Amino acid sequence: MAPAGRRVGPAPWACRGVPARAFAGKRSALIIRASHEPQSNRRDLITISLAFFFAFVGAGACQPFVISYLSDEKGLSPAWAPLVLSLVYFTFAVFRFFIGFIIDFVGLNRAKIIGVATYALFPFIIFRAESPAVLLLGSVVWGIGAPMLWTSSLVQVMNTAAPNRYGTAAGIVRGTVMAALFAGSYLLAFAYARSGYGAVFILASGLGVVGIGAMACTPRRRFRRERPDLHTFLRVLHNREAQAVAAFLVASGLAYGIVLNGSKTHIEVHCGKEWLQVILPFCSFAAIVSSFVGGPVCDRLGRWPSFAWGFIVGGIGMVLAWAWTSPAVLMLAMFLIGVEYAIVPLAAFGWLGDNTSSADRASVMGYIFCFRDLGVALAIQLRGMVSSISAAFLVFAAVSAACAGAAFVVGARQTAARRG
Repeated sequence: MAPAGRRVGPAPWACRGVPARAFAGKRSALIIRASHEPQSNRRDLITISLAFFFAFVGAGACQPFVISYLSDEKGLSPAWAPLVLSLVYFTFAVFRFFIGFIIDFVGLNRAKIIGVATYALFPFIIFRAESPAVLLLGSVVWGIGAPMLWTSSLVQVMNTAAPNRYGTAAGIVRGTVMAALFAGSYLLAFAYARSGYGAVFILASGLGVVGIGAMACTPRRRFRRERPDLHTFLRVLHNREAQAVAAFLVASGLAYGIVLNGSKTHIEVHCGKEWLQVILPFCSFAAIVSSFVGGPVCDRLGRWPSFAWGFIVGGIGMVLAWAWTSPAVLMLAMFLIGVEYAIVPLAAFGWLGDNTSSADRASVMGYIFCFRDLGVALAIQLRGMVSSISAAFLVFAAVSAACAGAAFVVGARQTAARRG
């Protein structure tokens, strides 16, 4: 077997404030890719992207129907109905944290299949279950399966990508997901208009089954892995760069969940309901384009400048939405907010690829991205408590500005450290 790689400079996990002896004997996380790892395999990327497309054109896109269906058809109270969906994201966040242990136990290849299978199962449970307990159990099952799908798939995509194309590879997968959500929203809306809620959830479940078939065609890979342990978590917890990335993901998740959902009311009040289907798609369109284009840009521009410019663009969009309410300005604002939603996770994936090896990539990805899931889950619960969406635009514009400034500072320190 080829050697694991050689060390390159000080490891980013050689954490400030953590005694060096705590990690005595631990290898550096910043490792040149092992020569035995496959490079730039297109079949991996194509089959995984197809599996994600069918999972998200169905189960992913049916989420807007879940709360209204549970309220209108199942008779759940306004407190219970959102809980079913928010529990998915809270479970997602918790199990994302432990995903390194789960993948180590289940295996990378099985984790992908199990994960995509839960995307087929959840819509079926929502449609058929009568007991609130069963509905919540379905949420937990999906919340466990989702991090298995995301983490195992993206680990394989990044492990088979060239070192200078981590952002590009992740951007293709995320762009496919964004395109699936966009197409699924119209497909399922058509199914609802023709046959009601039943058609929505049965179609979503059936598309998920097709996703299982696509994932089964993914090449079975074996990558060098280390058994997850407390040391990896401590290295992440005490690393300033990791702390910054986690904070950026929380801010991005909260802003997207609260601002985008609040934008519906904002558009209805200032432009009328007839403008909803004209203005809101600009956000989805921007997320699709920015995912495919932003990945290569992130690889060329660098991770920290990508974080900074992503937040700057999104912050400008929020200021525009707060200051002006004409349809044309709101279209531009939604487009800019969609750019931020796409670029920030891509920069995070690129940073992960740069600073991990195949041995610890799953664990570190779980530790970092569980914060984004917490942000989305909190947004689902808090969005009903936001009394003024205009104030939310202004608050999150300020948060975006602060994150952009922090990204520039961290990037400048990293550059100075390399020169020193």
